[in-house]
Amino acid sequence: MPRIIFFCPPAATINGGVKYIFRMAETLRADGHDAIVFEQNAERPKWFPSTAPMVGQSVFAPNADEVYVLPEDQVQMLESFKAWPQKKVIYSQNHFYSAYRLEGIKSYSDYGIRHIICGSRTIYEHARFRHPKVEAHVVPCSVDPALFKPAAKKQKVIAFMPKKRMIEASYLRDMFGFTYPQDRDWQWRELHKMSEDEVACGMGEADVFLALSRLEGFGLTPLEAMSTGCIVAGFTGIGGREYATAENGFWAGEDDFPACIAALKSAVELAEAGGAARTTYAASCQKTLAAYTPEMFRQAVKDVWAKILA
Repeated sequence: MPRIIFFCPPAATINGGVKYIFRMAETLRADGHDAIVFEQNAERPKWFPSTAPMVGQSVFAPNADEVYVLPEDQVQMLESFKAWPQKKVIYSQNHFYSAYRLEGIKSYSDYGIRHIICGSRTIYEHARFRHPKVEAHVVPCSVDPALFKPAAKKQKVIAFMPKKRMIEASYLRDMFGFTYPQDRDWQWRELHKMSEDEVACGMGEADVFLALSRLEGFGLTPLEAMSTGCIVAGFTGIGGREYATAENGFWAGEDDFPACIAALKSAVELAEAGGAARTTYAASCQKTLAAYTPEMFRQAVKDVWAKILA
């Protein structure tokens, strides 16, 4: 059975992609595979727990009994390892970044890649079109309801994660307060540079979540907010169109800020009204989340890797 080595960007960086590299390695190990994570300093992430073993650069040498799992945006790695005998797989978690350094309209197949693991249907469709000679597979993201759950008591709080839209976050907060002075008693809680547990806690206490997604391959954060009982409003980030519906959120078109402000107002009104409408909304969120369970992630990892290693 070959050793599977996942290439990870700096693990100290709070990035959902990092988390899923470790989650996949852990899942493979639980299924009996020798899966490890390479990080340049062999530094373990501190913002979420993981049991996956880690290695540094000393692990690299030509070896036909290994599989390298490489990120979608590091073409220089593909060039460096092109002649090595290892089987090489791309784990694509954001197709928007996949063209970075991929010059000359090259395909992953030009570097000996035969498989792409895609973190969403959106990425999968892109991979099939852009890299037709490479077999694409979907391993969907998941939300852990044991971690992302409502607090015992919700608060009049609008939680938001500004990382992808720092300027827009300030603008929307200002314009919402100006447009709806009657709602200025709502507190705004920034979820930034926090651990996974802290984010889950912040969402759990908030009644509303403002989605500031942008250029997402999938966009997991709004689903995590749904799992904590938040009413979600904001942007899908394009990748979120996979799950966004009129029933599970108040969604605005990309960069349509007046529409986003109006959507946020609708979310606040639903939170304040409660009752049957809130119950119906919660049921719609649960229906959406049923497609993104940890069990489905684990089964997809098992099935996809059986094909890759066949």
